[in-house]
Amino acid sequence: MKTVRAILLSGAVAWSLWLPNLLGQDVQVTSESGVITLSVMAQKSYALTVSGRAKTPVLSVACQQKGKKLTHAITFSPGSILTEQEFSTYANSASLVLGMTIGGHKQSTTWVSHTNLQSFDYFGKTEPERIQFLQALLSVPTVSFDFTPFLTGTPTSSTFDLTGLRTEFDKHPECAMK
Repeated sequence: MKTVRAILLSGAVAWSLWLPNLLGQDVQVTSESGVITLSVMAQKSYALTVSGRAKTPVLSVACQQKGKKLTHAITFSPGSILTEQEFSTYANSASLVLGMTIGGHKQSTTWVSHTNLQSFDYFGKTEPERIQFLQALLSVPTVSFDFTPFLTGTPTSSTFDLTGLRTEFDKHPECAMK
């Protein structure tokens, strides 16, 4: 009898430790003015060397339906300004090429910031391009971004677990990819 209880207890402990991994990271869902935003935080924070403060990057997908038209925006917020060598400015915007690993495949992706250089939108010229990129993201369990925060000068890689994002994405009709 004691052996059965010990086995059941160890099984319950193992299940509780593995359950978060099976469900993916928490997805924060916000809704404002007809826009649904799904956000996932990176698995680990990084520290700014000057202040020592921890910063956690965020990957977000905003979905909106206007009439029959669906639009999607994919945003990467690294948590701080990135080194100047990584982005180029033009008028009131800046573009940035980041190395990403999607499903084990490294690739370069282009992102654009129109405001504070602390958040960047995926640069897909058309909605079909954004949907193709979004489908690639949602088809893999994790993606990683490589970047260099301005105040550290140290290259950093942030990994996002997207399994929970896919589950949440499917719950919102505004996020359909027709």
